[in-house]
Amino acid sequence: MSKNTWRTKMVTAGEKPGIGFYFCVQCGHRVYLEIGTDRLPPCTKCLGTEFKNNNA
Repeated sequence: MSKNTWRTKMVTAGEKPGIGFYFCVQCGHRVYLEIGTDRLPPCTKCLGTEFKNNNA
């Protein structure tokens, strides 16, 4: 894998995925978690529950 390849991890609302930005799969809205022990909430824009994470 090249150093320029983005690895994307799928996460679901309710998980504790860690600090970073998460993008709603349904509408693209960005959610940021500041604390690593926070649970990812449903999307505040469309209530979607599936997110992509480009922090990996």
